[in-house]
Amino acid sequence: MFMKRSVCIVALMGLCASLSAIDFQKRNEFGLSGLLIFSDIDIIEDSAEANGLSTGTIQPLIDAGFYGQMNIGQSLHFGMGLRLASIIVATMTWPTVYAELDLWRFSFNMRLGGGFFAGLAGFFPFFLAGDFLIPEASLWFRFSRSRIGFGALSFLPTSSFNAEFFKDFGEDTIKNKRVMLYISYVWSF
Repeated sequence: MFMKRSVCIVALMGLCASLSAIDFQKRNEFGLSGLLIFSDIDIIEDSAEANGLSTGTIQPLIDAGFYGQMNIGQSLHFGMGLRLASIIVATMTWPTVYAELDLWRFSFNMRLGGGFFAGLAGFFPFFLAGDFLIPEASLWFRFSRSRIGFGALSFLPTSSFNAEFFKDFGEDTIKNKRVMLYISYVWSF
């Protein structure tokens, strides 16, 4: 009986000690981006053409994120929340999760978002149970409350997920121009 209690007390103390190293906080961002549009994905080409854009152009984009973040130590961050992107005539939001590693003044960020989309096109609201996910990788240089960086994102159709899809994803994505590049300046508040 005494042994079981002491094991439970030691386990509880270990759990409390490990949770004290984790810091939870909110993270809000607002940014301006230049998104290079070039893609063979039908949904991107259709929306670009509908908005009078041609592929191969740079589109200014207003970007915002509202997240709950878990900090492990000073340099590792995990978070989830909502991301919002606007090209003025259309605004869209979607859920996002991310992991970020800080090294000196540089940050490497990996995000995965999508699955559900909501927004406004003109004055008309829309809600979509999206058939695609948005993976993203970016590298940032941090100032005190702002940062500048560049990254790449892609659109993965979820209807074609299987073992072969993931095996050929890297080569096929780059070869068929399914990657969008961007440069961005973001303020944290």
